[in-house]
Amino acid sequence: MADIFTEDMKWTPWWWEWAERPELAEARLPGRVDAVVVGGGYTGLNAALTLARAGREVVLLEAGYPGDGASSRNGGMVGSRLKYTYTEMVDRFGRDQAKALLGEARASVDHVEAVVNQLGVNCHFARMGRYYPTVSQAHYDRQARDLELLQREVGSQAEMVPRTRHLECLGSERYFGGRLEHDTGGLHPALYHRGLLRAVRDAGVTLAAETPMTGYLAERDGFRIETARGTLRARDLVLATNGYTGKPTPFFRRRVIPVASFIIATEPLGRERLDRLIPGGRMISDSFNLLHYYRPSPDGERLLFGGRPKIFSADLATCASRLYREMVEIFPELAGVRLTHAWTGFVAYTFDKLPHVGRHSDGAHFAMGYCGSGVAMSSWLGHKAALKLLGDPAGATAFDGHELRGAPYYGGTPWFLPVVAMWYRTGDWMTRR
Repeated sequence: MADIFTEDMKWTPWWWEWAERPELAEARLPGRVDAVVVGGGYTGLNAALTLARAGREVVLLEAGYPGDGASSRNGGMVGSRLKYTYTEMVDRFGRDQAKALLGEARASVDHVEAVVNQLGVNCHFARMGRYYPTVSQAHYDRQARDLELLQREVGSQAEMVPRTRHLECLGSERYFGGRLEHDTGGLHPALYHRGLLRAVRDAGVTLAAETPMTGYLAERDGFRIETARGTLRARDLVLATNGYTGKPTPFFRRRVIPVASFIIATEPLGRERLDRLIPGGRMISDSFNLLHYYRPSPDGERLLFGGRPKIFSADLATCASRLYREMVEIFPELAGVRLTHAWTGFVAYTFDKLPHVGRHSDGAHFAMGYCGSGVAMSSWLGHKAALKLLGDPAGATAFDGHELRGAPYYGGTPWFLPVVAMWYRTGDWMTRR
């Protein structure tokens, strides 16, 4: 399928075309600081900004260039859903806890909007809503029952869209209707990250790019942090590595599961055509087990189409070709359209399918495990982790008390994912029949 790629095909995020990459001079590492934040994505930047605004001297360590991981590779969808439906949360955690968890998810979207507005970040943030098309009548009925319970007990700015009205929301005959949520939206992820990066620099945080942490040790008066460029000490430590959590933090590596996600970008389709495919320019996430998520580019010209054609990172051309076939299955009229970009990045899942924030037994604070919904939640929990470190009661969350657990025989390499993927893929195949 080589002809699906343009001659100047790029294997880097389309987002990077729009987001200027500021040069970062090599930072001098101080001998001791108040706090070290490890990870330069949304989590780490929100944590560092909160700490710096509270008067703390902060060093942010990043193994590569800040944001080159998932924070500039994601789909830019700002949502208020967790991996569980509201009904599932009630059954699993109880009604009060379910309401509290949902409240955290909604607050995370509000937090992103507030940060964008306060910092004046031009990242195309908007609450255009998200549509969740269902791939079977059974999926539609399940979503409708969940929404009915949610509206009765909590309230929701959402509605079910039956199949007879489905084309009002999505120009594809593939689906059986869906659920339309009006209070969430999207942004340009790389521009959002660049805005946060600028704010952190302006707040006086020392940004140490290309400076991987190689290990740390809790001491009586804080932490000794080893890096590829030397040692520094800090009173406090925040771990914000999510899908890129590695060997320097074995406790967390055994408790988060890195999963590769892939996105393709089409050549310009024209605004009229894209408006017909996705009326209202909404974010889209369907109900397959191995779901597809897609959206118009912020300029309204291209379709950005994501999914998990491979669980492990694989040859990008192969994965892009598979995503292309799935895109054309949903939008047959796009057959023959070529791709200009394809890329991948890692998200992090947890074994209980919840995000986690807290303080490890050695005193290190952390936030990670957003289970594929990290734009809003990583920003929110990075901020919350910093508040916890500061001893601010506002750092309390509904996720407190949920222990970050591992699983037997798991050391950080998710050997079981191909089996899980095959199970999901088989279920999706049966649904397509």
